[in-house]
Amino acid sequence: MLRKRVAGTAMALLFVFGPAVGYAVGWRQEPADNRAMAPTPSAAAGFAALEAVGPWASDRLAARSSAVRAKSWFDFNVLRQVPPSGKVIRGSDGYLFLGEDFTKACTQTPGFREGLDRLGKLAAIIEKSGRKAVFTVGPNKSSVVTDALPSVVPKGECASEGLETQNQILDSYRHPSWLGVRKDLTDSQTYWKTDSHWSSAGSAVFARSLAAKLNPSLAARLTMEPESTTKTADLNVLLGLTGKETPPGVQLSTGGTVTPAPGSAEYDPLEVHYGQQKWTTCPATGLIPGRTVIIGDSFAYTALGNLRPLFADGHFLWTGHVTESDLITAIKAADTVIIEVVQRSITPSHPFANPTFHQKVAAALG
Repeated sequence: MLRKRVAGTAMALLFVFGPAVGYAVGWRQEPADNRAMAPTPSAAAGFAALEAVGPWASDRLAARSSAVRAKSWFDFNVLRQVPPSGKVIRGSDGYLFLGEDFTKACTQTPGFREGLDRLGKLAAIIEKSGRKAVFTVGPNKSSVVTDALPSVVPKGECASEGLETQNQILDSYRHPSWLGVRKDLTDSQTYWKTDSHWSSAGSAVFARSLAAKLNPSLAARLTMEPESTTKTADLNVLLGLTGKETPPGVQLSTGGTVTPAPGSAEYDPLEVHYGQQKWTTCPATGLIPGRTVIIGDSFAYTALGNLRPLFADGHFLWTGHVTESDLITAIKAADTVIIEVVQRSITPSHPFANPTFHQKVAAALG
């Protein structure tokens, strides 16, 4: 108890007086919080300028961002607290979860199956044109790492029952173009503890399953090598923490060489390139032939390291960062179309589930 009091007092003194001392010895604060620093109050504004003094002074206190990070670390590691906003939920064994998983499970479950059915209709339209189509769901971390979920979650029983219902639908859903991977992801650590996405071990499970659906002989000859990626993951960032994680990782290989197309960056799991990525893999013998387009969200993007080697000619488009016209043009130019949507976004109102979008795709494919 005494140790906690001493630690708490020390942290409070550091947080309150540290920035001021730093300013006195010449340290200066860089812009923080992804925004411009508050402007200098104008004397011409009279008493109204007093309201601007607080933000102005706070932004210019030296080491302010370091103090904020220190407080976040102290709250999380000593007080065992997370912010009451509910953006991040603390589980067991070091696992963090995205609060949105639970709130959306409560509100969106009634339309979940219909959302999948509508994605199936889009896949059927593409298949009818003579192209190959696969649609899949990037499972919520809360639907895979269920053993680490806290006993109390946002929206309580409504969220818990919603996730259970969604998981049952994902595991039992049937459609010629459907690829379900949730169950296969539960066999080992396939998600980051401090990120909302699957790790390369998880994306390898997805990529192998996709290869097995499109070309079983390709799946049979895939090789795996351990890989290591270390980063400050997104849920830590939301908490203001800087701790890094290195989860178990896997790199799939077909024995070929992946080359980015001109204008496309080399895939790097530590960087995010919104929009489009194109590549080729050589030798192409035995790979998924022709042109393949993958349209999806951040789950598909984080899987590109293990997806790209499967395709002779690949094209990824990140939903929300490309236009509808871009999507339709890419689908029309493709021989194989992969559609991925994260679980918490499956609703009848998703852009890919929209009947108007379906009509436009059908018209473009003739």
